Amino acid sequence: MSNYTITLQEGIDWTTNFRNQNPNSVKAYKIDQAEINEILAQAGAAGIRAYMGIDNSGNEKLVMVAVDASGNDILNNVYDHTLPCPNHCDNNSVLCTGQ
Repeated sequence: MSNYTITLQEGIDWTTNFRNQNPNSVKAYKIDQAEINEILAQAGAAGIRAYMGIDNSGNEKLVMVAVDASGNDILNNVYDHTLPCPNHCDNNSVLCTGQ
């Protein structure tokens, strides 16, 4: 197992806890590979930071930026091309349903 993974049961438990404590919140975001690749292709990018946000219409958003090796945000480009769940859910996933 990678240093970056958790067990499936931990994922189920954590996502279930979040849904139970935030019943009206976005459950997840689908992020396209092209968006991740574009963020990481920026000069100096060593990772990605995701901020929770709410747009002017009251919709929850995931705002993403590249991060350099020192952990500083690279603010040349700010991204949100994520697709929220609900509407873009995998309703067959135990991470979405808890079952």
